[in-house]
Amino acid sequence: MSALTGTWRLTRFIVRRDRVRLAIWIVAIAALAYAQGISLHDVYPDQAAVQSYVDLFGDNPALIAFAGPGYGFDDPNLGVVLVNEIQVFGCIATALMSIFLLNRSTRAEEDSERAALVRSTRVGRHAPTAAAVGVVAAANVITGTLCALAFIAADYPVVGSIALAGSIAAAGLVFAGVTAVAAQAASSGRATIGGASAALGAAFVLRAAGDIGDNGLSWLSPIGWAQAVRAYADERWWTLGLCLVVAALLVLGAFWLATKRDLGSGMRPESAGPPGAASWIRRPIGLAFRLQRGSLFGWIVGLFITGVVFGSLGEDVDRLFEENPALRDVFAQLGAGDPTDAFMATSMTMLALMAGGFAVSATLHLHGEEGAGRVESILSAAVSRQRWAIGYLAVAVAGTTIMVAAAGAGVGIAYAVVAGQPGEIMPLVGAALVTVPGVLVLVGLAMLLVGFAPRASMAAWAGLALMVLIGFLGDILQLPDWALDLSPLQHLPAVPAESASAPPIVAVTLVAGALAAAGLWGLRSRDIQLH
Repeated sequence: MSALTGTWRLTRFIVRRDRVRLAIWIVAIAALAYAQGISLHDVYPDQAAVQSYVDLFGDNPALIAFAGPGYGFDDPNLGVVLVNEIQVFGCIATALMSIFLLNRSTRAEEDSERAALVRSTRVGRHAPTAAAVGVVAAANVITGTLCALAFIAADYPVVGSIALAGSIAAAGLVFAGVTAVAAQAASSGRATIGGASAALGAAFVLRAAGDIGDNGLSWLSPIGWAQAVRAYADERWWTLGLCLVVAALLVLGAFWLATKRDLGSGMRPESAGPPGAASWIRRPIGLAFRLQRGSLFGWIVGLFITGVVFGSLGEDVDRLFEENPALRDVFAQLGAGDPTDAFMATSMTMLALMAGGFAVSATLHLHGEEGAGRVESILSAAVSRQRWAIGYLAVAVAGTTIMVAAAGAGVGIAYAVVAGQPGEIMPLVGAALVTVPGVLVLVGLAMLLVGFAPRASMAAWAGLALMVLIGFLGDILQLPDWALDLSPLQHLPAVPAESASAPPIVAVTLVAGALAAAGLWGLRSRDIQLH
């Protein structure tokens, strides 16, 4: 029996089990790519509009950090704008797809002890990793292919479209290799995701530092390699080959590491930890916070930095709208006379949608703990189901509120610096907080699903996806009013473009509370999943 015996059978099993997850990831990334490509034709209809974009973005360090070095800005075209708008985020999306899917089929299987059962049959040592890498690699290739077709369908040049889509897929392949290595080195699935995500964060920071300082640090980042293909601007294909070589070497490294450890353990043993838990951890809310504090702090920092980027643009909004009437029309949907206020209101909506990712994830942690069988020991003590669930709800609600406030503070501080208006900081924090009830509806929806249909709880992510679709593309796609009204954010005042009004804020808050209360009632009435 070879080390790869059983790879094909495991590959078919992974595809069968994860077919829905794979389809959602692939279709979502490709659909967003197409929507972004189509929308730019209306926003930047001529060369003058493209040039105004380059003039604004080309010398802004914050935008360079989040968008890229601006290859092709010396002779700009609409394709270069598309690269600047979507490439970094597309690379991050495929990287996250690779991290989550590969961990699910490797280290997470060891944590659940299913890997030991599989390995007890005629399955080689490297077969599970090889099968998982094969499926994830295929998912990245399919994603890249659909993105290329989407860009071509959106009337962008064929060669540049293939280069851009190839860069997005190549980044995902590299991080499939990174996750394969992390799965061998880490001691748990959670640590694997943490390590691979940290590598992704480091890659983003290195690329940003290299692009801002033009100092070569970008060449230490897989995202920098992907960007160096220079889509729509004298393409350099060898950088994609570099990504493929590194991805292959990482997978080979993961195979080698697998021979140096025992199944179920990491390269280094876990520390024993303190002999007893602190008093605050013994309470449900304390335990929920302890399990999610790393994620919470990461989200807060990330949204604050993103807010700084949005705020740094505030001083240039008037000039940008004067040079690009089409872009002014996009923001005119808010009904505000002041372009800066319209831009800030749109920024707050975008930041709220980002915070929705934490809101859903934190609430669904309830189902994760139940599915892993860890809730049984908690409920066997003097802890009710409602008290246990309320602890997670409290973390989700408080965490979401804090991170949205942090995002608003980032916008306010950056705008105060560039515009010299320190008095705008607190009003912009308040504007951000107006969006919180809309995000909390996602918390209520996730709790409702956990309470009544735990197996369908992942559908809460579909709620967030719908809100993102409406928030980013609703007007571009000309959705009917009833469809736009499906997003709770549509019912909240767009502060500061509009005056804050208490009735809609209270109404949306009550909807969120009612959904959460119904979910708690459902949790009380159904059986807990036992192991």
